[in-house]
Amino acid sequence: MKAKITFLLESIRFFVQDNINFFNGLILVMYFAGLLGLWFESTRALFEMATPFNLITSIILLFLAQRKYSPSFWIFVSMTFLVGFFIEVIGVKTEAIFGTYNYGKTLGFKVLEVPLLIGINWIMITFIVNYFISTYFSFFIFTSKITLFFKAILSAVLMVMIDYLIEPVAIKHDFWSWAGDVVPLQNYIGWFLVALPLCMLFQYSRFEKINKFAYYLLLAQLLFFGGYNLLMYFFEH
Repeated sequence: MKAKITFLLESIRFFVQDNINFFNGLILVMYFAGLLGLWFESTRALFEMATPFNLITSIILLFLAQRKYSPSFWIFVSMTFLVGFFIEVIGVKTEAIFGTYNYGKTLGFKVLEVPLLIGINWIMITFIVNYFISTYFSFFIFTSKITLFFKAILSAVLMVMIDYLIEPVAIKHDFWSWAGDVVPLQNYIGWFLVALPLCMLFQYSRFEKINKFAYYLLLAQLLFFGGYNLLMYFFEH
């Protein structure tokens, strides 16, 4: 039975990798549909319910597109999940890391007042941002002579910038809420301080960083949250 399950999983993984262009296009379509579905009031509730499905689909495709697995890859995944999830638990309980906030119902099942999907989201954002900085960013500036520590800093900064785009959308759709409906500066400082060691873990880990889906998932995230912020700016001000 174990051999059959392993064979099935490997077959699915090879299918995704052999048809990666289809899945790259699919994730862009999914996030664009999510953008429109959340924006229009008639479909908003349905797409809010579908948010966990979207996140789970994203992380599954990201894992399936990973060319090779290794112990260091799974160490990165497990450590990022645990750190990301439990730092949020501490943050909600103590208000000392990100500020005063609480999670709503949209992200689904909670443990210790924090949705389990938050740990998955930390894996996804950390991976796709660091992958971009490790590969495409070096290509764009025509040099590979960037230290791993500097790449980790750049990645952590980009993660904070993405969180800045996420916040208005998350608040509007009950992902989470802030005291006084104001996102404190403490949140972004906290994000950077948590993200930096996770980015260092990615950069210094020796697992093979070949994943043709990661860039498109990052692009989908930026288009979704950036596009939603533009809609809010032009139509809600």
